[in-house]
Amino acid sequence: MVDQGGRTALVTGAAGDIGAATAAVFIREGARVVITDRRREPLEQVAAALREAGGEVLAIACDQTDPTGVASLFEQIGAQFGRLDATFVNAGYGRYGALIDMPFDQWRKHVDVNLNGGFLMAQGAARLMAEGKRGGSIVINASTAAAHVCDLLGAYAASKSGLRMLARTLASELGIHRIRVNLVMPGVIETAMTQSLIDDPATRLDVLKETPVGRLGAPEDVARLVSFLCSDAAGYVTGAEVLVDGGQTIHAYPRWFSTDYTDADSGWVGHAARLASAQAGRTSIA
Repeated sequence: MVDQGGRTALVTGAAGDIGAATAAVFIREGARVVITDRRREPLEQVAAALREAGGEVLAIACDQTDPTGVASLFEQIGAQFGRLDATFVNAGYGRYGALIDMPFDQWRKHVDVNLNGGFLMAQGAARLMAEGKRGGSIVINASTAAAHVCDLLGAYAASKSGLRMLARTLASELGIHRIRVNLVMPGVIETAMTQSLIDDPATRLDVLKETPVGRLGAPEDVARLVSFLCSDAAGYVTGAEVLVDGGQTIHAYPRWFSTDYTDADSGWVGHAARLASAQAGRTSIA
C-alpha cells in the first residue's frame, strides 16, 4: 500500500469496473478523489459507495469528447480542491467489427472517445498540475491491443495505439513541469466489457490456457498498478509502458476470433470454436 494522503486524484471512466476499482484504491490510500463519467446515474452510485467507505469524493458527469465539458470539469476541480496531483485517463470505447464493414461513424467514435477524449483529459490535467507547480502524475489506460493485432477490434486497437505515442510525447514535454506520464496496458480483465466473451466456457478456457499466471485479471490488478505509478514510490518512472496481462503477451496475443485464410468464404468465428472444430477433425466452420 502506498501513501496518497493529502493528494487529489482524478479518475475518468469511473462508472466502469476498472475506474471504480481505481477510485476505491485511491480512497483507501488517503487521497481525495474526483470521479467522472458520461453516465451520471452509475457515476453517482460509485460516488455513494466511496463516500460510504469514508472517502472524500467529487462526482462530475462529463463527456470527454466535449472540449467545453472537459474544460468545465477542470475548472470545478481547481475551484473545489485548488490542486490536482494524479490523473487516471481511463474512459474508453470498443466494439467488435471487421474494418472493411465498419461504418465511418463507428470508427470516428473510437477515435473521438479513446484518442481525442484521452488527449483532452490528459491536457486538462497537465495544465492544472502545471499551474499548481507541484508536479504530478498522469497514467493513461491503453490495452495490450495497442501493441498487437486484434482481429475484429481494429478501430479500438488503432485508437489505443495512438494513446501510446500520446503518453510518450507527454512524458517528454511535461518533464519540465515535473509531471510524470506512464501507460498501462491491461490484458484480459474480467469486466462488463469483456463479459460477453469470457462467459463462454470454451473461450474462457482458451484464454486461461494462454495466461501464465493461470487466471484472468481483476479490476483491482490494474487499480493497484495505477496507484503505484501515481505515488512517490514511482517517482523515477515516466514514459513507461507497463503490461498488466498475467503474461498473456509473452508468446502471442490471445485471439478472440480466427479465420481460415485458405478459404475466402471461411468467415470469422470464435477462436475457441475453431480450435474445437479442428480437434474434432472438421476442416472448417462457416
